[in-house]
Amino acid sequence: MGIEGTSGETALPAVLDALPVSSTAGQAFAADQGLPQAVLVLNAGSSSLKAALVGSGQRLLWRDQWSWDVAATSEEPGSPEAVLTAWFPGVLARWSDELALVGHRVVHGGSRFTTPTRLDGPVLEELKGLAVLAPLHNGPALRVMGWLMERLPELPQWACFDTAFHRTLPPAAFTYALPAAWRDQGLRRFGFHGLNHQHISEVVAAQVEADRDPEAGPLRLISCHLGAGCSLCAI
Repeated sequence: MGIEGTSGETALPAVLDALPVSSTAGQAFAADQGLPQAVLVLNAGSSSLKAALVGSGQRLLWRDQWSWDVAATSEEPGSPEAVLTAWFPGVLARWSDELALVGHRVVHGGSRFTTPTRLDGPVLEELKGLAVLAPLHNGPALRVMGWLMERLPELPQWACFDTAFHRTLPPAAFTYALPAAWRDQGLRRFGFHGLNHQHISEVVAAQVEADRDPEAGPLRLISCHLGAGCSLCAI
């Protein structure tokens, strides 16, 4: 198990890059078939929902953000379901003809989820079991997934995990100095903000690789994610 970080900005490009519709081949196929190409990207955090709709070529069509408190009343606190019910039907109605799929940023996938994963009933049940690892983030994300699945069951939903980027950590980096029996129960370091660290590494590599000496060896970076929650990553 890992210790949860706090919410950051949506790693929008990284989520898009991980989804099947965003590949060059996927976009070309969709264009040839006259299929919709818009992707709804959602980042449900502890206090708010960040949303964006992105078309072909990662063209931003729309984005917004809502606090969970915006739907609060004197009798009931705000909730993901109340916010979605108040705001999302209009958004979905406006873009429904172009919407191909939904991509969710999910903070923690544990050791089980290390790649973008299509959501279905069994996957949601497994994710519920991992909510304890990041309750402030995974909990709201699961409620958003369930709300959409009830109302748009045919719309494909995918989860992209912050922890997945850190799956290549060597044992020396992810192992805590704890009794082996505790480690056998899953106590280990996972790493956070992986979608953003992945995006930073890919963008920097693309910008500097052409000018680098080919004899210099592999590019090495230190990525800094600075926000309400902060993390460093050696890449």
